[in-house]
Amino acid sequence: MTKITHIFKTYFPETNGGLEEAIRQIGKHAIKEGYQVEVVAVGKKSYDVTTEDGITAKFYKSSFDLYSNPVSFSFISQFRGICDTTDILHFHFTWPTAEVLNLLFRCGKPIVVTFHCDIHKNRFLKALYLPIVKQFLKQANIICVTSRNLFGSTPYLDKFKYKTQEICLWFDEKRFLGLPKPAIGIRKFIKPLKPYALFVGVLRWYKGLDVLLDASKTFNGDIVIVGKGPLYSHLRKRIKQEHLLNVHLMGFQPDNHLKFLIQACKFITLPSTTASEAFGQILLEGLFFSKPLISTALGTGTSLVNRHNHTGIVVKAGSRRALCDAMNSMLADPCQYDRFVSNTFPHYLSNFTEAVQGEKYSRIYRLLL
Repeated sequence: MTKITHIFKTYFPETNGGLEEAIRQIGKHAIKEGYQVEVVAVGKKSYDVTTEDGITAKFYKSSFDLYSNPVSFSFISQFRGICDTTDILHFHFTWPTAEVLNLLFRCGKPIVVTFHCDIHKNRFLKALYLPIVKQFLKQANIICVTSRNLFGSTPYLDKFKYKTQEICLWFDEKRFLGLPKPAIGIRKFIKPLKPYALFVGVLRWYKGLDVLLDASKTFNGDIVIVGKGPLYSHLRKRIKQEHLLNVHLMGFQPDNHLKFLIQACKFITLPSTTASEAFGQILLEGLFFSKPLISTALGTGTSLVNRHNHTGIVVKAGSRRALCDAMNSMLADPCQYDRFVSNTFPHYLSNFTEAVQGEKYSRIYRLLL
């Protein structure tokens, strides 16, 4: 059986985020097409696990972390073996450890790179790393960008335009089927809330959560934040110290609770502040459940998923006032709200289903083989 190996620094169950979900969806589609799928990542220890969807996740124990780049000595020692036992290497950019190893070993296997986002947090390191990035992309057979917006806002990709394709992410419609009912406790928790805005995601630096907390002070509804991550303690401290009684930090929630929270919310908000937010899986989930969206203008796929004044509102990144005004308008203007609702699911159906996007990866795999 032909084997595809996805390579990224993290994956389920070690972490839970939109990029991990994207890898899972690409892998599940390949399994339906008859491929064997493996995901290679770094974890707290070395172990293998095969998930219910048939994907084998192989974790190598992390030795240390350098500027959000986990390094694993066991992964380095096994990299050539990983290459030798697969038919296609599918890298998810960016993970410098894996990209440098690929340049050093030159395994000779077909390479697909899904370019999720550029490097934004440390511009000095980016300048040092960019020559390696360009050499890595030069080696790739096919580069897939998750949106044409991302391609347009990443100048060095233009050199590789001849082998770049746009393949958007998609949403697994079966993910929320057959789930148990939400716990009584969470239903009781939601019942007394005002109409609420819902944020879902890993609590990272670029998600705009401090802006969201600032906006909460003049927002006429409630805000529910679902997720875990580095900013959890910081957000909890701010909520307590500033008496933000309309902000509710719920931590990670299982899918049956997440489905309930999405269906019960008034709208979805994703107030990210940099283009590190390349797409936003929660925006797709919002479209699927016919929920209007509020996102920020980042030059990435978020504005492809959320079409301004069609499925929701796109505001200036980092602006507390713009975010709050947009959120309040969702509550105050029922005609606008109903128009957004009517556009959400058709927009999803036309652009972000597995049938529309998954086949593009299948064609690439067949071409390379």
